[in-house]
Amino acid sequence: MFENFSALYVEDEKTIKDTVNMIFAPMFKNFYTASDGKEGLEFYLEHKDDIDLIITDINMPEMDGLSMSEEIKKDDPSIPIIITTAHNDKDFLHKAIDIGVSRFVVKPMDIKKLMEEVNKAIEPLILKQKLDLEIKERLDERVQNAKFAAVGQLSAGITHEINTPLTYIKASFELMNFNLDAFPDSNEKDNLKGNIEHIQDGIVRIENIINSMKEMFNTSSTQKECCNIYSTLITSNILAYNKSKHISTIYINGKEFDMDLDRDEETFIASVEKQRLEQVWVIIINNAMDELMKIGEFEDRRLEIKIFEEEGNIIILFKDNAGGIEDDVMDELFEAFKGTKESSGMGVGLSIAKKIIENQDGSIEAYNEDDGAVFKIVLKSCK
Repeated sequence: MFENFSALYVEDEKTIKDTVNMIFAPMFKNFYTASDGKEGLEFYLEHKDDIDLIITDINMPEMDGLSMSEEIKKDDPSIPIIITTAHNDKDFLHKAIDIGVSRFVVKPMDIKKLMEEVNKAIEPLILKQKLDLEIKERLDERVQNAKFAAVGQLSAGITHEINTPLTYIKASFELMNFNLDAFPDSNEKDNLKGNIEHIQDGIVRIENIINSMKEMFNTSSTQKECCNIYSTLITSNILAYNKSKHISTIYINGKEFDMDLDRDEETFIASVEKQRLEQVWVIIINNAMDELMKIGEFEDRRLEIKIFEEEGNIIILFKDNAGGIEDDVMDELFEAFKGTKESSGMGVGLSIAKKIIENQDGSIEAYNEDDGAVFKIVLKSCK
């Protein structure tokens, strides 16, 4: 019930202290006890970073509960204190309120009443904890979005700088190929033409990568639009190709991926933020590559991507044969700061991928099947 909080209970009567400790200790993260105000104050000052709540009696040797509470409130005015007492005179109540104590349980103590007061005292702490977590999550998301935007700006500049000399190179090789046709046929001419074709193939691949980077990191619009999800898969595979080509063959709906695969060969339309969705595909592909490179040889490795429509939804499946996800990892796979991978795509983990998919009104889940892991994404079809 109070498993995220720690309490200090100060009571000089051993029977009462042991009874309360027996009931409350299992409910708290830590439930400390002290036998008088002096011991309670000393314990608090030594462990104050780990104490969220004080419960104390009044009449105790060495130092009474009010004096102890007064010293503790000087150190931390916000810490909640519950007093258990047989006193009910106005002078006592006024002094307790002046100190900052606002919760009381009258002796002989009613455990049910004490439980109610503990609940009331802890409730603001729970709300604060939730608020702090929400602020942290939003801050983390803003940091990740800022990183992604910065990468986008950097990539846009790089692709622009690369595109200009690439245009010159491409035009020069086209001219060379054209001029070569004027030469008489010979083995040297055939060899030159073959070399030029290989270079032109490399130029086309670089051009495809640049165009894909432009599409993915274009920050001019983050609005949802109806687009072909199949095309986003091709774009992301092009971006990941420099890594994946050394690790595993990738199949999209049964066809082996290569850089010349037609982006519009199949059509599955959904309303999404295109660039953010492509970011998710890169993350999942790179995660699969990280696992596949741990097993066997290139020819033993396989990543299958399947996309199909079912009952008004578009289903995308990523299935590898890397052995699957361990059970202790599966439960926290999409939780921030708990991933086990050192690399995950563009530096954005599966927790961010999950948020992106949910922002597209979709869902993502992971499970093991046969000899590998499956990531299943469901998006609403755009009619």
